Amino acid sequence: MKISESRHSILWLLLAQLSAILPLIAVLPVWIVVVWVASAWWYWRIISAGYQFPVAAIKALLAIAAVLGVYLSFSSLLALEAMVAILILALILKLLELKTERDQWLVLMLSYFVVACGLLFSQQIVDVVFALLQIMILLLAQQSMNRDKASPATMSRSVGVMALQSLPLMLLLFVIFPRIGPLWTMPLPGGQGITGMSDSLEFGDIAKLSQSGALAFRVRFDAEPPSTESLYWRGLVLDQFDGRRWTRNAWPARNKIPAPELATATVKYTVTLESALHEWLYVLPIGSVDRRDVYYTAQHQWLSKRPINGRVEYVVGSQFVGGLPDHNGAERQNLQLAGRTQNPQARALAAEWQKNIAKASDRVAAAIQFFETTPFEYTLTPSVLGTNNVDEFLFTTRQGYCEHFAGSFVFLMRAAGVPARIVVGYQGGEFNKRDNYLLVHQSDAHAWAEVWLADEGWVRVDPTATVAPSRIRLGAEATLKSQSGYLKDSFMSLRRFEWATRLRFFVDNMNYAWARWVLNFDSDTQNNFLRGLLGEINPQRMLIAVMFAGGIPMVLVAFFSLRIPYRKGEDLAAKYYLTSCRALARRGVCREVGETPENYLARVKRDMPCWFGWLEMQTLLFGECNYCSQQSANYQKNLRQLKRFQRPQKWLERTSSRGLES
Repeated sequence: MKISESRHSILWLLLAQLSAILPLIAVLPVWIVVVWVASAWWYWRIISAGYQFPVAAIKALLAIAAVLGVYLSFSSLLALEAMVAILILALILKLLELKTERDQWLVLMLSYFVVACGLLFSQQIVDVVFALLQIMILLLAQQSMNRDKASPATMSRSVGVMALQSLPLMLLLFVIFPRIGPLWTMPLPGGQGITGMSDSLEFGDIAKLSQSGALAFRVRFDAEPPSTESLYWRGLVLDQFDGRRWTRNAWPARNKIPAPELATATVKYTVTLESALHEWLYVLPIGSVDRRDVYYTAQHQWLSKRPINGRVEYVVGSQFVGGLPDHNGAERQNLQLAGRTQNPQARALAAEWQKNIAKASDRVAAAIQFFETTPFEYTLTPSVLGTNNVDEFLFTTRQGYCEHFAGSFVFLMRAAGVPARIVVGYQGGEFNKRDNYLLVHQSDAHAWAEVWLADEGWVRVDPTATVAPSRIRLGAEATLKSQSGYLKDSFMSLRRFEWATRLRFFVDNMNYAWARWVLNFDSDTQNNFLRGLLGEINPQRMLIAVMFAGGIPMVLVAFFSLRIPYRKGEDLAAKYYLTSCRALARRGVCREVGETPENYLARVKRDMPCWFGWLEMQTLLFGECNYCSQQSANYQKNLRQLKRFQRPQKWLERTSSRGLES
């Protein structure tokens, strides 16, 4: 293929390449677009102004510079984003050696692969719509290689027909093909799969996370949902403290215990975690989960046997209890405090409680009273704390978020001889009334405390509820919406407007349905669907289902796509005119052998004048077709009219309807 003869296809190729690259700009450096613009301009000058292709040395330098740029942008070449960036740069620089039709095909195939790579980062329904538009542009570019003068409308019509023809096969394969897990649920390098709550906590961590409006998970209750105050989505227990940071038990596998019975649950619901790298699940305590790849620990948390990458759905049954039992003497481990010289004021206050108050429950009450009577400020932007962070928070700055209150409360309790620990997760959520489910966002992240009381077990104590009760009763937005920085970079910042909330819920409904019925269509869901459809899964029934669901549509597609065209050279105008004559013969006026159309028309006017108008029109159209070129637009127009009214009753129906209208 000569480049000078294919500018039409080259323009489509450049457009297709750009459409494949642009949606990935959100995760790639912007300078990649600059590289594409420079490469596309250089290549266009090659085919239009006689510029020369770069020599091998320059191409090698460009390749080295591209790899170096990716490394400087991501500090690694093994991260997912970095590898996709290298692929895209290879696709772009391929323009500088695009000389043959084979090279053009290679660019198109790589562009298809880049479109698929975009779904590694996000699989919302809007991303799928964009991917379909990208594929349509790629198909148009592919057609332009063999249809140099075809208009975009003509090529778009062909693309639409091909899409409709492939739809039955696509649906069939989606339903019956064995589910091996989509690529985006497999562990991938890079940081895209690790988002949300961490397994360690330091003052300020949750405050930063709570400024994000990203979705953490959705919950659909089987019955009426519990009140907002009781929605404590338990994630991890943090029971080790090094003086600044709280972390979880380093050996959780040693603390496995039998899970609660699902049958005893008082509330049942389905949780759908957003795509991430999940090492633990979120439930309302005490909760029982129906998955086999997780286990229950003595800290009453659900941990995964191995990290689960992607979107996760599980059914939970929870029973609300006053206190959680202890199974392996964990209360003794939850008295430890690192750094004996740190936070002396807090230690002294706790020692006074321990000395003067005998019962552990009364010491807890004294600590709660301390938080109630001290003028604390609940804020997303607390002051930076030094080495004695608990002392500085409790007695100096008195500004903090939930982790400040929970962490300092647990410190005071341990110093007072009461076993205590931190629990991290989410609290509350936003109820979507359009489809009756709960949305829990990163802005709902929360930390609270648990204390061990011998006669009750592990009891939840949330000091945030004493300082900012509206945070627990009404949710994070009710308390934080007036603070600067809250959801400032999120569409959720507009939810004070009713129209924005309705639009967001509508979009989320579509994304939720897409996640439930498409992205979460795993092997278990597939087996349940096929059993409900077939009753029993066996080769005979599967074959019958494939023949009905796939064979019949494919036969119809093949019939209409591959039907034998009319014989080349066949006179369609004469065929349609003779059909008209036979239709009139059945009404009593036969055309004689060798009779000219004009003579036959005159005889019909004399013997059957009611059909004269119709036959006159057909005769005129037949005559005009005989004196026009078959490639002309006028011929095609007359031929369509001749075919349309070759049966006289159609003409009669049209004239009757016109008469009624007049």
